Amino acid sequence: MIKKIIYFIGCLYAGFLPNVSFSQQVPVGSWQSYFSYNNASTLELVGEQLFSASTHLRSYSLVGHEFTTYSKVNGLHDVNIKLIRYDVATNYMIIIYNNSNIDLMQGNTFYNMPEIKNLNITGSKKINTVYFKNKKMYLSTDFGIVVLDPIKKEIKETYVLQQNAKVLSINDLTAENGYFYAATSDGIYKADETNPILQNFANWQLIDNHACSFIFQHQNKLYTCTSDSLFVIQNNVLNGFYRSHAPILNVRTGVNDFYLCESDNNKRAIKIFDKNALLIDSANSINPRDVIEISDNEIWEADFWEGLVKLHNRKNKELIRPNGIYSNATYNLQILNNELYVIAGGQNGWIYTFNGDGFSKYSNGEWTPYNRSVGTSSMDTIYDVMDIALDTRNNYVYAATFQSGLLELHPDNTSVVYKNTPFIQAQLGDNSYRLAGLAMDENHNLWMSNYGAPDQLVVKKADGSWQKFSFPYTVSEKTASQLVIDNANQKWMVAPRGVGIYVLNDNNSIDNKNDDQIKYLRTGLGYGNLPNNDVNCIVKDLNGKIWVGTSDGIGIFNCAESLMTASGCDAELKIVKYDLNAGLLFQRENVKTIAVDGANNKWIGTNNGVWLISDDAEKILQHFNIDNSPLPSNEINKIVVHPITGDVFIATNAGLVSYRGVATQGSENNDNLVVFPNPVPSQYGGIIAIKGLVGNADVRITDAAGQLVYRTTAQGGQATWSGLNYLGQRPRTGVFYVFVTNADGSESKAGKFIFNE
Repeated sequence: MIKKIIYFIGCLYAGFLPNVSFSQQVPVGSWQSYFSYNNASTLELVGEQLFSASTHLRSYSLVGHEFTTYSKVNGLHDVNIKLIRYDVATNYMIIIYNNSNIDLMQGNTFYNMPEIKNLNITGSKKINTVYFKNKKMYLSTDFGIVVLDPIKKEIKETYVLQQNAKVLSINDLTAENGYFYAATSDGIYKADETNPILQNFANWQLIDNHACSFIFQHQNKLYTCTSDSLFVIQNNVLNGFYRSHAPILNVRTGVNDFYLCESDNNKRAIKIFDKNALLIDSANSINPRDVIEISDNEIWEADFWEGLVKLHNRKNKELIRPNGIYSNATYNLQILNNELYVIAGGQNGWIYTFNGDGFSKYSNGEWTPYNRSVGTSSMDTIYDVMDIALDTRNNYVYAATFQSGLLELHPDNTSVVYKNTPFIQAQLGDNSYRLAGLAMDENHNLWMSNYGAPDQLVVKKADGSWQKFSFPYTVSEKTASQLVIDNANQKWMVAPRGVGIYVLNDNNSIDNKNDDQIKYLRTGLGYGNLPNNDVNCIVKDLNGKIWVGTSDGIGIFNCAESLMTASGCDAELKIVKYDLNAGLLFQRENVKTIAVDGANNKWIGTNNGVWLISDDAEKILQHFNIDNSPLPSNEINKIVVHPITGDVFIATNAGLVSYRGVATQGSENNDNLVVFPNPVPSQYGGIIAIKGLVGNADVRITDAAGQLVYRTTAQGGQATWSGLNYLGQRPRTGVFYVFVTNADGSESKAGKFIFNE
């Protein structure tokens, strides 16, 4: 049985835990990553561990049949891996990223070498391949050959081959009979490998002017290939013997045979050649990017569509895949009924993208995908899922799609698709049925935004009947996206592409249009006072305030419930002072998502990372980016906070991660008080969490003698302690007591835990 083990190293915790989902026993401040196993681009064997990579790195034990996942959470320094290769002589595996960053991996230790990534040159810095010789790593790059010493962790030298002021792009390198051979887009060059000044282009001899992608030595013969042809090199002459039907993407050698990976839209295969370069077999029904030989009758491939694939008898396909998120595309997130839904998306510039990945549900540590590839009912015609809603009466899942209307998915996997109805309408001038946002109100009426339709707001009522609403304003485009329902049951709808926000008050009588009130919010005093008409997101906080994220900062509606009154309600453009700078809240930041935690603090996602700010927005409590955290990207699509656990799920354009936050939703009483960890280990230097509290409770920690050690106020339903007393000292070993009281003293509770010095 395949077992997925997700390792993580938290900012404040240095241990490992397996496969945790919404568990209370996850340290505050720790990170987890959730990446798809459904595609792979590179492959390598290290002992009995088979490594594969795409966005991140994972290893599969050929003996224990277990997966281990590596990401920025537990060692990697970047995302989007181009190539992994292992050097037996030095016992280092090199990890090359698309941006030319490099990690060296030995065991579970990683060493970062960003020199090429940070190189200040004009032109491409792309690393194409690596060749190992004499405990050195020879990197073929677009600007020359870089010699890396993995033992000393340094760049030893660089050979720039420049002809007539043109720098040659080196695609691959090998050595045979005392000569280096470099495959370039301008031909094949060779040089005496003992020559001490290989930096001098005069010491390299052109032997052929074919533009070659790969060059390799096998069974004492030298081979090269262009994008579609394979040659043997004899006496500096290229002799062609194979022409492929698709571009050659990779070449790997085995003990006796060697392998070509070929792929395009029509032909995909691994071609197998014997030691005499005779084509002896072919593996089909795959989309290969890399291949490794395990034995004479077993090869494995990195598949662009299916991840890690084992080929028995070098033909019969077996997918080796643990349970995991289906896709790294994470356009939107929802937490419904304590389960996380990850929505693949999406739209690009409000144009549909034909994304068929659907959505995935994360519950009790297991991922369940819903899309055409796994046979979900009706999803063979569904593209670009944008949002999810749940009807808790019957557990019907509703998916808004940006092409195909509304999907209603039942627990028995039957379904209904609604489109081309009198209510869900096609976009004007198009034949697509674009639903962008969903919201379920307290009466189980499902509200949906119908982008580009004549009537942009639609509702499927709890009794199964329908209604629709239009907004009588002259605007550039009938746009519609995210929906939020405020405490007055008013429906707030984002109108993207610079239009603003529409708000509907149906006076709790959906079918009576005569008592409806509608407001159009935009910039300007008296008109809504938005910081910018280009609105990305809206959220309701725990006090009922509506926070609006735009391409130029945040506006706050402190009086949302009074919006339709004579006095109206404009957004507050709050002036804050962070560090030495004062200005409007997140001015000049493209605020793409806002989430509220259990203490009413706000998590802000932009194209420059993630901020946590206080309830009143006066303080920055955290700021995470790719340089100071395991975030795979600074481009944030969506943030949601699990109210019970405090997990902050962050969807980026490079995949999904989570951070265990301090704040949780307050409980009705203190009966479920839990201290974690308990007992506190002697070497533990992380955060101690007191959970299951009433909101914003007073928390006091004393020793056995009743002496106060620490006092704090809970963040929502959770309080934390660093483990140090007021003098900054670690207390002695013993039993400690926790006393918890709410504001009026009506809810009090005591607990105890053991602290080891």
